[in-house]
Amino acid sequence: MPDMEPETRAARNQAMFRAVNEKMRELNEVLTSVSDVYAIACECADTGCVETLNIREAVYLAVRSSPRQFVVLDGHVVPGVEQVVAENDGYVVVEKVGAAGEVAAQLVDRDPQWD
Repeated sequence: MPDMEPETRAARNQAMFRAVNEKMRELNEVLTSVSDVYAIACECADTGCVETLNIREAVYLAVRSSPRQFVVLDGHVVPGVEQVVAENDGYVVVEKVGAAGEVAAQLVDRDPQWD
């Protein structure tokens, strides 16, 4: 059985970025009165990544409906741990698979902001 630690670590890192983006959501909602675009942090597995991207509010909310999905910049996908489920201009939506998907779902289950 392969070591699942890198997958678990990737899922936890991405969940952290998702939490940051949820905190920014209130500010983004104020700004959507002018534009329907959110500015969010890339939710890739690289904890050193500090890049941001713009995403339409409706797309962001659709991604949030699945605890296994994350928004990452092109080139920030981790093969074998996640698969691309949607491609957009400058970013992709990935879905965690295997053990990483399970970890991502469990982290959401424990987060009160998802209730």
